[in-house]
Amino acid sequence: MKDNAELFRALQGLVDAWCDRRCFRALRAVLKGYPLSSPLTDGWGELLNALRDVRAFERGELTEQERVTLDDCISAVDQVLHRR
Repeated sequence: MKDNAELFRALQGLVDAWCDRRCFRALRAVLKGYPLSSPLTDGWGELLNALRDVRAFERGELTEQERVTLDDCISAVDQVLHRR
């Protein structure tokens, strides 16, 4: 992902799709970190942990494309954290 705006569009797309399909476990996990509670490192860290929790525990609720998008989002958030 080229910038934070693209990251947040992707995250919002995932959340919207999960709401539409009522993927409550994935939503519960991601909402621990999204939207960002703080633009500082702590907020980004919470988002990264939440996305990793979705990947680790709720992968069965996701489509293949959502898994790819989720992995891309995790990578982008990890890059943000290591740039700071």
